[in-house]
Amino acid sequence: MPHIQELLSTIALQSSTGNHRELTKSLRTLCQNRKLFYQQSITEMLQEGFADALYKSLLLELDEEEEDSIEMAELAYLSLSSIIQNGEATVRHYKQRILLLHYFCDFFTDSIIHIFLERFQTTERLQARRLAIECIEKMQLADLFYLEESDATFIDQNEELVDACNGIETDPHLSPEEKTQAEQLHHILYAYLKVKYKKRE
Repeated sequence: MPHIQELLSTIALQSSTGNHRELTKSLRTLCQNRKLFYQQSITEMLQEGFADALYKSLLLELDEEEEDSIEMAELAYLSLSSIIQNGEATVRHYKQRILLLHYFCDFFTDSIIHIFLERFQTTERLQARRLAIECIEKMQLADLFYLEESDATFIDQNEELVDACNGIETDPHLSPEEKTQAEQLHHILYAYLKVKYKKRE
């Protein structure tokens, strides 16, 4: 099995040259050993490349089971959020986290329900899912507000981000308190996933 640095370099090269067949093979290797490579990405400070590769894998639908997709999405979110929490993020990291939550919203609903909405889990599952999606949309809004403050033109220059904005049904006119709460949703989900995927000795 290749080391993560070697594998991510290969993935980057195959992506740039358009070698789809070999890229798919490399991404499958990453996905099949995602927990091991996640730990390596922390040690080697390669979480950006790891998150990007998982995001590509999700877009290409390389997963075989929904559980695999959920793990891939959560590990990509965890890696991006680690960069953001450490104060090392650029607008690109926020953009990718927004798109991850936008395109793969369904893969985060179970964790959101478990953290915030467990009382609905057995008796009002549809209500729980609706509230979970609202939470995920507020998390997207929190990142969009950051982008607006950091670079007012960045969103308008990115078609995918504009589509993500248009897909949010939650009222974007949040009060200052609601904005703070939306940011806290990120912190809580990050903390939950960090424990969930903590290396077991």
